[in-house]
Amino acid sequence: MLAVRVLGPIEVVAGDTRVDLGGSLPRRLLAALVSAGGQVVADDRLAELVWGAKPPAKAAATLQVYVSRLRRSLGPEGRDLLERDGLGYRFDAARGSVDASRFAELIEVSRGLSPGEAMHGLSEALELWRGQPYADLADSDEVDAARGRLTELREVALEERAAARLSSGDATGAVPDLEELVRAAPLRERRWALLVLALYRVGRQGDALAALRRARAVLAEELGVDLGAELQDLERQVLAQDPSLRKRPSGRPLTSFLGRHSEIDTIDGLFHTQRLISLVGPAGVGKTRLAVEYADDPWFARLADVRQSGELPSVVADAIGLVAVRDDPVSAVIRAIGDRSGLLVLDNCEHIVEAVADLVVALLPHCPELRVLATSRAPLGVDGEVTVAVQPLPLEFAEALLVDRVQAVRPGWQPTDDERTQASRISVALDGLPLAIELAAARARMFGLGEIAERLDDRFAVLGSVPRGSLTAHATLEAAIGWSVDLLSDSDRSLLLRLWPFEGGFTLEAADAVRPAGQSETTLELLSSLVTRSVVVADTGRCPLGI
Repeated sequence: MLAVRVLGPIEVVAGDTRVDLGGSLPRRLLAALVSAGGQVVADDRLAELVWGAKPPAKAAATLQVYVSRLRRSLGPEGRDLLERDGLGYRFDAARGSVDASRFAELIEVSRGLSPGEAMHGLSEALELWRGQPYADLADSDEVDAARGRLTELREVALEERAAARLSSGDATGAVPDLEELVRAAPLRERRWALLVLALYRVGRQGDALAALRRARAVLAEELGVDLGAELQDLERQVLAQDPSLRKRPSGRPLTSFLGRHSEIDTIDGLFHTQRLISLVGPAGVGKTRLAVEYADDPWFARLADVRQSGELPSVVADAIGLVAVRDDPVSAVIRAIGDRSGLLVLDNCEHIVEAVADLVVALLPHCPELRVLATSRAPLGVDGEVTVAVQPLPLEFAEALLVDRVQAVRPGWQPTDDERTQASRISVALDGLPLAIELAAARARMFGLGEIAERLDDRFAVLGSVPRGSLTAHATLEAAIGWSVDLLSDSDRSLLLRLWPFEGGFTLEAADAVRPAGQSETTLELLSSLVTRSVVVADTGRCPLGI
């Protein structure tokens, strides 16, 4: 398709080849027709756009000559895009690829996307911008209106991209972008508001207030007005250190949520009488997703990246919106929450269980309306804790999840009876683990379900990497399982490795038979520890005990 670029000096590209339009007059002629957005431009108006105030004596006939030459220049792909219609000419924008149309479309579509996707779409739009739109045309009411619309769209796109970056959590990266935007257009108050918010979120409260003073001075000097309502409200919030300025959403994934509604109901029912619930289960079972789907605008603390227990209070303080905490962060969190009602989600607690338990014990007595929802591979062991065991998906829901995710990578696909059989086989082989099932479904871009099922002997290789945007803290299923194993004591790990060859479970007696010699703990104690840490599951419905 022929591509016409008008976001700067006009260019026409056919494939990878730039088209020579034959001089400035044909360039202005094409630019004038494209600027009309598919509408007919009358001969006299078109002559004025091309020649200005001094058109030739026989303007209509001269236009016809130039249109004919322009058609030849555009070649087979583009000659039919220039149409004679009544008393003028039109460019068929519906059949031609015009960068200005793509630019506006990308900006409009970005409004309904997640912050990360919006940043990508807006960046793609802004890369189309090469300079003043319709640069070949002289100023006129129609041209100025078209330019003004596109220029305003660009200004909005720059602001929305910075806002998306801020919403994605990258306040540090957003600050220099917003400083530049403010310098370029200091009367646009939205830019000042975003800059103030970004500065506040990186702990620069003083700089945020200084930015508000700069905005007030600029508006007073240039327009004789005070800050608008949004900036005035923001100023009050910064001065009050309003936690809502830094409260971030949990970030629900875009994928559908299947098979956990009974667990949602269980959590909801328990919170009517309880204040501390821990979602406990093995790697990849979907604890974080369940917490995200249950929580409605929580304080969400992601703990997977916390390496030292001492970092925990500051991470929680950040989650509830505190900045520049100078005293004990636990005390600051208690003061900030006080009697307010809210839900604190502590995600991925297993590697700092003791520190999380101590923090929860400190918070709950002093914050009477606070509820805590933790996700972990082991319980916190706190008095009053209620544990909800997050189990692998039942076969029915595991198959439904697999089919749903395959349809996401192969739109329009409907499974045959044989493919449903293979879906069941895959779901059983992957033990109903949602993470494993989703990674298997991603391979449907390359393989059929039967091929995936056949290759599951080497599961880690077949399942591959976790996609960007996933809630899991690990890059692969192997890394997620390895994380659990690394957290075990030497004695627990030694027994687990001896149990690995058992296919389909084992009895307590079988575990005792393979227990490494020289360990001080009994087999029952070691198995109890492995079950508590969600790396082994006890089948308490069997007699004798099956594991």
